[in-house]
Amino acid sequence: MPPDRCEPYVLQSAQNGQSRQEPGQISVQPAQVEWPCGDGAEPEPEKGLDIPSGEAQDLHKILVAMQHSLTQIGSKIDSLSYRMDRMTECLDKHAERLDQSARRVSEVEDGQTELATSQVKLNKELNSLRLKVDDLETRRNNLHIVGVAEPTAIDNMEGFNERLLVQLLGRTTFSDLFVLETAHQSLATHPLPGAPPCPIIPRMLNYRDRNAALHRARELKTLQYEA
Repeated sequence: MPPDRCEPYVLQSAQNGQSRQEPGQISVQPAQVEWPCGDGAEPEPEKGLDIPSGEAQDLHKILVAMQHSLTQIGSKIDSLSYRMDRMTECLDKHAERLDQSARRVSEVEDGQTELATSQVKLNKELNSLRLKVDDLETRRNNLHIVGVAEPTAIDNMEGFNERLLVQLLGRTTFSDLFVLETAHQSLATHPLPGAPPCPIIPRMLNYRDRNAALHRARELKTLQYEA
């Protein structure tokens, strides 16, 4: 076993009468100093941290407050995380609605293109029908005179037909505003010699004169014209 303590040795010179040895000799003597030495040395006791009780209570309060604050922060983080999840769901729903709206807008644009094409077609048909209606309204004031040969040399066809109608039906049949707007022969082919002449189609400006002429012609039944 190693010694609990070991004594240091120092070399001393035998001078000044401090030793019985002769001058010049060196002696080894134990010194009066001791310290721990070797594995079996006894350790010195450690000194603990001496904290006053008041400061310890303050530190405890601070730690408790910090723990409470951390708990509150964690709760707020959980609340924020929940809100973020809700916002993500809302954004997903809005994105889906935007996609649906984009599809609907595309469908509306396609339908608008089809409507524009249909509108052009309908406008053409409407113009054609309008022309037909105008023609029918024009024919509403027309008369159809058959059996009267058109003179070969005549400058005013309307005047000729006015005189013809007055002679056939009488002046009292027509109003004071009796006027023929136009008069022409039908577009039939020129008749052969001995065949009946082409019909004459006068158009009156007032449809009442036209109706009166038809009514008077039914009453007379037979009309005679003297060229």
